[in-house]
Amino acid sequence: MNELRKKIVYNYIIITIILLVVEWNVFHLFEIYLPSVSQQSGISAELIKAFGLLAVMIVFFAVSLIYYHRMKRCVAEETQRQIQKRSLLFANISHDLKNPMSSVIGFARALENGNVDEADLMLTYHTICKKSLQMDEMIQKMFQFAKMESDGYHLQTKECDISGLLRSIVAGRYLEIEQHEILLQVEIPETPVRIQADETELTRALNNLISNVMQHNENGIKMLVSMQQSDSSVKIVIADSGIRLPDEIRENLFEPFRVSDESRRTKNGSGLGLAISRRITELHGGRLTLNEQIKDYTKGFVMELPRAKHI
Repeated sequence: MNELRKKIVYNYIIITIILLVVEWNVFHLFEIYLPSVSQQSGISAELIKAFGLLAVMIVFFAVSLIYYHRMKRCVAEETQRQIQKRSLLFANISHDLKNPMSSVIGFARALENGNVDEADLMLTYHTICKKSLQMDEMIQKMFQFAKMESDGYHLQTKECDISGLLRSIVAGRYLEIEQHEILLQVEIPETPVRIQADETELTRALNNLISNVMQHNENGIKMLVSMQQSDSSVKIVIADSGIRLPDEIRENLFEPFRVSDESRRTKNGSGLGLAISRRITELHGGRLTLNEQIKDYTKGFVMELPRAKHI
């Protein structure tokens, strides 16, 4: 929808400029040539003005008609794009829900029919719980993504200390980081850094980036969490020394479901986390990019946020 708005505004500005130029030239010519034309032709000045006004109206309606048809085509294209996007969203989420749902149904039926040995009961319960939580996470992410894409959604921003928020996020994930045997390097300023932000959504975005490191890499890698500041912006980097991104997903990495089938099948990757993080960053007036040139790291996500600016 943002692209559609841009097209509407852009075409409106062009049409307005064209009409202003035409009207200015018509009335300028009237001022210069009206007396002589009226005298030579014998036609009254009022009648010539009426013809001039009619010409301006014809140009106005012609340009308006062009604008209407152009916008009609843009709306149709955007509508079709949104339909395809949502169809892809539901198709992919259905695909991702199929495997854990089949596992839950299979194990539940095995329990119902008494086909599970006493020794395997706890493992079966654990598997059902794990698969159910996986499905719940997928549905929550789909809901979050859909909410972010809606026109009526707005952040609840307030002034917050982004350095303190980032430190608390890392501290909250420290146990998971240790379980993955990740060598963590933290470079976050101790002094408060104030920005206008929605803490809940920004926390979600940063947690998604950290989860991405743990889900899509082997244990024992290095991870960098750093923050730099300038007068106008804050730059947060979350980098890792894990596997390099496959060529087929690098170009559209931040689009929904741009994750390898292997990751979706074996690592519970939904392909929505990065799309949600990018959208949250954009709603804060910032941008989220991939950087594969960070020293000692194979890849990193760079989140740039504006400072001291109400959104």
